[in-house]
Amino acid sequence: MAPDLAKRIRDVSRTIQLVGVAVKRPAWAAALVVLLASAAAQAAEDSVPLPHGWIGTTSDWVRGFGIAFALLNLALLVFAWRGLRHGITPTSRGWLFVAVGLVPLMVAFLSFAHGLEESATVSACGSCHVMTPFVQDLQNVKSDTLAATHFKNRYIRENQCYTCHSNYGLGGTIKAKFEGLGHVWRYAVGAYTLPINLAQPYPNVRCLGCHGASQKFQNAAGHPKEDMHSLLDGTVSCIGCHGPAHPEQKKAASR
Repeated sequence: MAPDLAKRIRDVSRTIQLVGVAVKRPAWAAALVVLLASAAAQAAEDSVPLPHGWIGTTSDWVRGFGIAFALLNLALLVFAWRGLRHGITPTSRGWLFVAVGLVPLMVAFLSFAHGLEESATVSACGSCHVMTPFVQDLQNVKSDTLAATHFKNRYIRENQCYTCHSNYGLGGTIKAKFEGLGHVWRYAVGAYTLPINLAQPYPNVRCLGCHGASQKFQNAAGHPKEDMHSLLDGTVSCIGCHGPAHPEQKKAASR
């Protein structure tokens, strides 16, 4: 075991003990165990040392708090059930309001926030087997497709599929999420055909949003200034010259 990892795990254990004593809530302590253990596991898989004091990502914390609220709600339901044995009292009504109304809303919100964040990951995109060839190519260091080139050179640090296949701003995020739900539904009911194709041509603005202001793009011999307007208005496709974005697929009938 690497010294840094061993030290981080010891720090995690010490933190769990301190939190368990200070908070005196088994639910919170259990959730922090899950949260910090996840952080330690991720640190073990990361070849690059993480910054000093790193205690997990936003997704890790959202997951941890969601578990904590779920466990807390179970405890509140037990208190409410015990209170009802003595009849409906103001105290039992208070427990029921918190256990049945308030805390479930918190759990639902955190679950939604965590699910929304996780749905943008490559693993989420590859959870359907029809996407397996795309993810395999993406992570293939010997592949020369655009997706693999961006991934292996870390031109896009994380959530590579979502970054390239969603537009900018709040509207782009909402549109991408709804389209993702549509993809899941069509996959579940088998309403899709192979090969998988984009519903509409890939817009240049998604490429130029990152590359358009770079000196490498502006000074490239293949991007003469007199042809720049053709790239901006989409007359000439970026993928037409720099593709393919993904490996060629075999044709097959729908399920």
